[in-house]
Amino acid sequence: MNISAVIPLYNAEKYIKETLDSLMAQTFPLDEILVVDDCGKDNSAKVVEQYSAQHPIVRLIRQPKNQGGSAARNKGLKEARNNWVLMMDSDDTIHPDLLKLQIKKLKEYTRVNPGVVAIHPAYIQMDADGNIIEKSEYRGQQLPYEETFGSLLVRNYIITPSGLLLNRNAALKIGGYKTNFFVSEDAEFILRLSREGTFVYLDEPYVYFRRHPMSITSDLKKASQAGKAILDVYLIDEVRDAVFRRNYPKEKNVLDFITLLFQFNEFDKGFELLSEMESDEEYEVSKLFLMSLYYLETNLYNEAKSHIVRLLELNDTHGAALNNIGVLFALNGDKEKAKEYFNRALILYPGYMDATNNLKELRNSHPTYRYTKRELRKNLLRYS
Repeated sequence: MNISAVIPLYNAEKYIKETLDSLMAQTFPLDEILVVDDCGKDNSAKVVEQYSAQHPIVRLIRQPKNQGGSAARNKGLKEARNNWVLMMDSDDTIHPDLLKLQIKKLKEYTRVNPGVVAIHPAYIQMDADGNIIEKSEYRGQQLPYEETFGSLLVRNYIITPSGLLLNRNAALKIGGYKTNFFVSEDAEFILRLSREGTFVYLDEPYVYFRRHPMSITSDLKKASQAGKAILDVYLIDEVRDAVFRRNYPKEKNVLDFITLLFQFNEFDKGFELLSEMESDEEYEVSKLFLMSLYYLETNLYNEAKSHIVRLLELNDTHGAALNNIGVLFALNGDKEKAKEYFNRALILYPGYMDATNNLKELRNSHPTYRYTKRELRKNLLRYS
């Protein structure tokens, strides 16, 4: 079985050799490595040319002009000579056994399910110098085909193209990556692909996802818009049907759908559903959090605060609630109390972007505080 790899290249002179080394070190050898140069301003392409002279399976493909990462990935997918393609970003690396284990998983699944379209692993984050960041693993889960689309709408756990093994025919069938979609284009592609067939999950953090100033700046620009931009592609009824198709208790599906309604800015519809829910101890914390968001959005700060206080009595480690009540104290002039809550959130969730921002804003004469509008993942992307 032959596998291609595709890497879009743009201003990655510092990291591309390390990325290529990790591909060359695979215990299941790659058949070809296609690096698509997107006309950056550094010496990335020259580094790849020199590398290719020593390793002929590496081929540099030059775009005629800068067209963005999506166009570069599409170019690589079209040029690849094999039907399974390993996607990579030019600043990430992978474990030597990643591809071997993915192929093993693929063979196991295709014996009973020929409709596999992608295999993705767990991830771990590293800093700009390649040092692993403590407690930064991202893990997903194996889902049946009919539940994947709805689950990814609620929470995307495929956080980077790196390490994603794609069925080339399926990727091209859906038109590849959208070149006119500029916010979370990777997630948008994954959502479309999830409707074509089964995603197989490898529960090993074998992709090393690098956080460095250039990638962080890009992610920060996208972060606040990403959810709504993707959801705007789909009708609310389509989203609801997908969420309720998941094999979870009704209460969880309702709460997850309300979270998405809030991302659609459909706060009144979400509040109506919340008001209709019966009390359930297992989901009370999530319900209180969503109620507090509604009151924050409608500027009913006393009601928001009372719901967050009740929530923290049930769970005093709820990072988003700690941040949000800190904002309320800050707005009320109690900066010391606000600082206490922001710091508590950061101790529990190192690198928490909203809490980090809010601590800095406490020192400003005209502060801009950030509420957190959804419950936090166990481990966060590191933006600092």
